[in-house]
Amino acid sequence: MNNINPLLSIVVPTKNRYKYLIHLIKLIKSFGSNEIELVIQDNSDNNDEIMDFLSNEKSENIKYFYQSEKLSMSKNSDFAILNSKGEYVCFIGDDDGVCHNILECVKWMKKNNIEALRSRRASFVWGDSIKNPKKINNATDCVLYNKPSAKFTYLNPKKELDNILRKGFQSIDFIPIVYNGIVKRSILDNVFEIGKTFFPGGSPDISNGVVLSFFVNKMVFVDFPIIISGTSKMTGGGIHKQKGQSVPLEKVDFIERSVVENWERDFPKIWAGRLAWPESGIKALRYVNQPEYIKKLNKNYMFAAFSLYFLQYKKIGYKYAPNKFYFIFYFIFLLFSNGVRVIKNKIISCILRKKYAGRFIKRNITDIETAASFLTSIVKDFDFYKLKYYKSK
Repeated sequence: MNNINPLLSIVVPTKNRYKYLIHLIKLIKSFGSNEIELVIQDNSDNNDEIMDFLSNEKSENIKYFYQSEKLSMSKNSDFAILNSKGEYVCFIGDDDGVCHNILECVKWMKKNNIEALRSRRASFVWGDSIKNPKKINNATDCVLYNKPSAKFTYLNPKKELDNILRKGFQSIDFIPIVYNGIVKRSILDNVFEIGKTFFPGGSPDISNGVVLSFFVNKMVFVDFPIIISGTSKMTGGGIHKQKGQSVPLEKVDFIERSVVENWERDFPKIWAGRLAWPESGIKALRYVNQPEYIKKLNKNYMFAAFSLYFLQYKKIGYKYAPNKFYFIFYFIFLLFSNGVRVIKNKIISCILRKKYAGRFIKRNITDIETAASFLTSIVKDFDFYKLKYYKSK
């Protein structure tokens, strides 16, 4: 690559997942542009396989870094961004991907001085992601997507943060986030200067998003796919993404020991998404010295969602909930609303074979390159400079 820094860095922390990474490398290489770089930060136990592959895949826009010393997810992610040079940064997993319109998107961001962007979610489901793919309602080797439109809207990061605090940090909704989002490097640098990390929590994604909410001023959401969220057997370290699975905190090997030692006292020591995200969110709020926002966290909602998702821990959720009445109220509310949603999606899936879980489905897609080509094809006529603004709710 020449001495001029690329416009966009796609950074990928990875460990022992070359099965997916090789497809991602092929996808980015197909772009053939010196305005984009793929930065691979590898913490695998042995990297012989990927070194053999890269030796035959010469490309100036592929940068590979290997660290043999065992690292946490957050530390490996820090190194990935630090080793990148782009004016804008997009952080994805090795089983994720991007559409071919991403460079045009970043050019549009730069022209309009946009600091952060989120896009309509599109998912690629790898063939190994579901335990029992023979079940009629399961779907693998497919792309799930919403009908796109050539529209965008502006978002208020602090308002979006308030929304997810009220819902117990159970989702990232529309806060600015570098994971499966795009963020201007100068904003990320401001975050890093506080305490020398971009990810001040055990769960890198939400901890980064919470902190960015206090630095990003101009953010947009575009109503069509830019980034492809991959779902595979190894998503989330392979332990807690499948419903009903969790791990005692002491047995989690991809977080710093300091995370275990400094775990919030009023949280049970269990690593599960329904707890790891809120705990990491609190750590992020401490990182930016925002104690008033911590008070906004709806812990009753959080423990109700945790208990519903992990029924084996419902007594623990009830025990830790600060208000038992509200805990029961939210538990019943979530039980009912989730049940209605599941039934609705199953009915739609049975009646309309082109839909799955409320989204359109394109089957017989076996790798991320094909997924990217398909999604790009359905938005190929979108001109970023003719996007229509719509007012968000």
